[in-house]
Parts: sequence; C-alpha cells; structure tokens
Amino acid sequence: MKFMQTTALALSMSFAGFAAMADMPTVSAVEVEADLSAYENSNALDFWPTLDDDLGKAIADKLNFDDATAPRLEVQLTKVAIDGDTVLPDSGEFNHLEGIIAVHSGLESGNTTEGKADPEVLQSFPLTIVAKTGEGMELPEGWYLIAPSQEDFYQAMVAAYAEKVVERLDFE
Repeated sequence: MKFMQTTALALSMSFAGFAAMADMPTVSAVEVEADLSAYENSNALDFWPTLDDDLGKAIADKLNFDDATAPRLEVQLTKVAIDGDTVLPDSGEFNHLEGIIAVHSGLESGNTTEGKADPEVLQSFPLTIVAKTGEGMELPEGWYLIAPSQEDFYQAMVAAYAEKVVERLDFE
C-alpha cells in the first residue's frame, strides 16, 4: 500500500511538472549582461564576476527553448547596490538589483547588419528588487533570527530576480 501511495504521489508530481513546463514561456535564447558602467566606482563584479552567468542560468531554468523563431530574452543589469550605494563593502554584500528586460522577435534580433531591419521589441520593462533584513524586527519569545550567509543571500537575490523576470513576461 505504501508503495502505491508513493508511486501515485511521484506520478502526480511528474504530471504537475509537465503541466508547469507547458505554462512556461518559450524563447530562443536568454542573454544577460551586467553593465554597471553608469556607476564608475561600482565594484560588484569584483565580488561577483559570474553574476550575469548565474542570473542567465536561473532565468533559463524557468523557460522553455525553441528554434530561432521564438522570441529572444535580453536582460541588462544596470545597478547592484547595498542600501543604494553602488560601492559594496568588503564583504561584497548587496541588497539591490536593477535592470531592463527586453523581449525581441527571434534569435536574430540585436544582430543588426546592413540590409536587416531593426528587430521588433515585443515587450520591455524595468525591474528592481530590493531585499531588507529583519534587523530591528521584534521576534516572538523563543524565536531567533539567523542571518543568511553571503552565498545564501546572493543565491536568493539571483533566484528572486530570475523569478520576477519570468513572472512578468507577456509576449505570446
């Protein structure tokens, strides 16, 4: 009996996974670039040199991919900051990610060459996420606040940004 319950649970979770994949947007490619040049003293990429790759992978995990006819997703991170300051402390921690998301028509978009028209932008929007800690928050008796590690916080920020990018896609 326990085997049948486990099997039924596993099958229902598999079908739920397939249904979720069917609801995921389809793109031809995901391109992420961390362009922090607007802030000359920004040091975020010194601490997090793979930020664009990590965000690209987190977004790609939430999407379906098809051939070059599907739209192309482009994410340009423009600000990484801690409480508004783009110069991160020696710990490298940050709580602010900001960027511009654009969905272009097809894989060829962005690769403008002579004789080709500019690609159509199907959707474009700015996206900013800011995380706040529980400092100063009153906890019920017997509760303890455990701050996440630097790596945990980084992973949470990247995952949250990726989730909000995909959540806001509306181009089909």
